[in-house]
Amino acid sequence: MPAPTLLQIVPTLAGGGVARATLDAAQAVIGAGGAAIVASPGGALVPDLLRLRATHLELPAIGDPLWARLALPGKLAASLREARVGLVQARSPATAWVAGALARRLGVKWIATLHRPFIAASFAGRFVERRQAGADALVAVSDHVARDVRLRLPAIADRLEIISPGINFDRFDPAIVRADRLIRLAAELRVPDGSHLILCPARLGEDNGQMILIEALKRLGRDDVFCLLLGSVGPPTPFEKELERAIEAAELHGRMQIGPYVDDMPAAYMLADVVVATGGSRQGFSRTLVEAQAMGRPVVAEDGGGAAETVRPGITGWLAPAGDAEALAEALQSALSLAAARRAELARAAQEHARAHYSLAQSNSRLLDLYERLSGGSETT
Repeated sequence: MPAPTLLQIVPTLAGGGVARATLDAAQAVIGAGGAAIVASPGGALVPDLLRLRATHLELPAIGDPLWARLALPGKLAASLREARVGLVQARSPATAWVAGALARRLGVKWIATLHRPFIAASFAGRFVERRQAGADALVAVSDHVARDVRLRLPAIADRLEIISPGINFDRFDPAIVRADRLIRLAAELRVPDGSHLILCPARLGEDNGQMILIEALKRLGRDDVFCLLLGSVGPPTPFEKELERAIEAAELHGRMQIGPYVDDMPAAYMLADVVVATGGSRQGFSRTLVEAQAMGRPVVAEDGGGAAETVRPGITGWLAPAGDAEALAEALQSALSLAAARRAELARAAQEHARAHYSLAQSNSRLLDLYERLSGGSETT
């Protein structure tokens, strides 16, 4: 049975783990004989999506979930009249509210993918998060996310699956990264010569532990360390401006800076001495840490969330208690102080771990099985 025409509704294609997972699913469906449509406000990865021979539908930025729920399903249904959509997948709480209403209009089933735990603080935010419970299937990207949703919505247990994102090991392979790529990227990012590089790639729309990392770097107290917060995608966000002020206040100018979104992440990881993910229990998963381990890099994460699940403590990296800047500094110091032989041993273990547990082919196979089961069913309730 060929794969269905899959419509994914996502909050952005500007980069990050959600956008990459969207492209991976689109590629899997197309490779299995189906078709892929992505509805989003756009972003840097739209050209990559189109190269897969997928279709992109431009959406306005989803700022107000209620407005989106009222305005977008009808418009999307009209645009998709000839597309013969077989399944709808949402990749955030706000897009899930749209996806459920659209699926009813189209007479198909829909999936809510849970990329992070339920963390909304406001009543409205919690209400929108819980609308995901109406999906015909829910996909959690980690055990941490699955535990969270089972605790909050126990009735969905029989519709919940855990499918972690996979990594393309043809791309994330240190053997294929040439020296000219490293030299060019180091110049673009203005990495100081002779510095030990700490890399923290993440979207910079809100604080996911970056403030703790600033404090940890201050406590580390090493002038030979340079930290890059990668992920800026345009004019500075309010949070980026807040980060800049915090870096200045910590007197880390010249040792820590915000960098742009980088497409050549394999080269970025090869430049790094250690890759770090912050966020603790707010983190649903960390594609960054899996990619870094696939490239043989030591990793450090705050404990308590989905990012920590990707690390084998003491074998492929280190975990620090969430919110503990001193412990995070100690973990970074351990990674930066590795002897050459120990670093090589860790690199082998990290690559083996990533390849054994986070294969893109394996992840796509499980997604395609789910798509096939749902797209052959009856109209959503």
